[in-house]
Amino acid sequence: MSFEWIIFILILLLNAVAALAVAAFLARRATVPGLRALTLTLIMLAVWSFGYAMITLSPSLEEKKDWLRIENIGILTVPSLWLIFTVRYTRLDRWLNVFTVALLFVIPAISLALIFSDRWFSLYYASIRPVAENGGPLIIERGLWYPAALIQAYVFNFAAMGLLLRRAIQYRNVHRRQMYVLIVAVLVPILANVIYQIVPRTSLQVDLTPITFTFSAALIAVSVFGFRIFDLIPLARHTVLEHIPEMVFVVDARDIVVDANSIAQRVLGKDVDQIIGHDPLEVFREWPQLLQCFLTDNETHQEIQIPGNPPRTLEVVVTALYNSTKRLEGRVIVAHDITEHKWLENDLKFANETLTHQLNEINKLREELQEQAIRDPLTDVYNRRYMAEFLTLEVARAQRDNTPFSVVIMDVDDFKKFNDRHGHKCGDVVLQKIAAFLVHHTRKGDVVCRFGGEEFVILMPGATLEAAYERAEMWRQEFAENPIEYEGMNLFATFSAGVASYPEHGATDEAALQAADRALYRAKDAGKNKVIMHGM
Repeated sequence: MSFEWIIFILILLLNAVAALAVAAFLARRATVPGLRALTLTLIMLAVWSFGYAMITLSPSLEEKKDWLRIENIGILTVPSLWLIFTVRYTRLDRWLNVFTVALLFVIPAISLALIFSDRWFSLYYASIRPVAENGGPLIIERGLWYPAALIQAYVFNFAAMGLLLRRAIQYRNVHRRQMYVLIVAVLVPILANVIYQIVPRTSLQVDLTPITFTFSAALIAVSVFGFRIFDLIPLARHTVLEHIPEMVFVVDARDIVVDANSIAQRVLGKDVDQIIGHDPLEVFREWPQLLQCFLTDNETHQEIQIPGNPPRTLEVVVTALYNSTKRLEGRVIVAHDITEHKWLENDLKFANETLTHQLNEINKLREELQEQAIRDPLTDVYNRRYMAEFLTLEVARAQRDNTPFSVVIMDVDDFKKFNDRHGHKCGDVVLQKIAAFLVHHTRKGDVVCRFGGEEFVILMPGATLEAAYERAEMWRQEFAENPIEYEGMNLFATFSAGVASYPEHGATDEAALQAADRALYRAKDAGKNKVIMHGM
């Protein structure tokens, strides 16, 4: 399973734990209107998030299907429970009784019956398949009954928002702010779900609705200090702020620290009395980089390094808190320790660079080996093996494109005398000089090959017989006029050559090569140091 899916699962599980923690806290409070419904809503949100996490984690499609059923217990009941909570919280619950409450769960009950039935499962989900072979959530196709449950969910959610908005207009001060906070907190998951429903599955395959639960909780946490929400302060303080796995600090408009969660206290090595009410210059004396973040900017998002053994890297997000008159009332500083992530990132970067270097070396070595396999080690021109392959390909191309193709075979005259008089090293020098000469004087598309011993073959794609003959004669004359320097001596060498062309002198590559070879022997018999065309 990929690293991204693991992070995705951890976030979902964290959401589930946070929702259950809040539910547990609410369950211990005295009964107030809507409390039980809100507690059940949080539990079902936890079921939703946990079910989605297990779907992502499960390896087989059958296991994913089972967890999909569990997840839908939360998905289908949350809108009804949220509406009940909103109705009771806004004191508009006169119509609520056992019968009307039961009616709110008719469509969810039918939907769950279809989902838990193997026979009728396709009426709700027409098909399900994993996002990827290596794990991940499911891609679902809607069945016939799916729109009914979806429409009811949106109707209930927007009805609840309408009730909250109605009370927000009617209420004043803190009660109005309470309503606005609840509206914003529920609006984010709704928008995420709307996007998931309307965007094609080819573009968006993952339901981000459970992920937004964290964002909603963060909104409530910030709103605690910005809007002074009565009776939600302990809820945000003890369930959201304390369960955030990052360091969280809150400073007021005078830059005095007014809150810090337990993670921040532990990392700083200070208790709450040493932090709250103190000047940041005193609190963060050992962390001047963090101090600079929120004393110079109202809002920022950056990475800093703090001293230590070893040094730690923090991702810092500073969010400004404004009241209704746009006046700054404070800032929330969230610092996430990403040191291990940075270490891993650096290790991966180093490993990637090392691997890239090794791959380059391997590719370079492979290219060298490939080149060595087709090169003559003495003269560095192409060998006989490559010549045979190239000759076959070029003759086929000439036949296909109806273009000329010529072959020149040359042999160094009286080569044995260089070995006999001056040694084999001298003979090697002569071969190297003629090879270098031919490479320098041939066209870009020509191929110079050592055929064997003192014989060389020049393959000339696109060259007519006459053009090839003229080029070979020019090479012969120029090579004979230029001395070869060897151990202080100027040696002169000549060569004889035979020229043939395809298809005039052979219907196959081998036939054209043999024709040039016969012309070479005629040049030898005619006194050497000559170029002869086949057929002349």
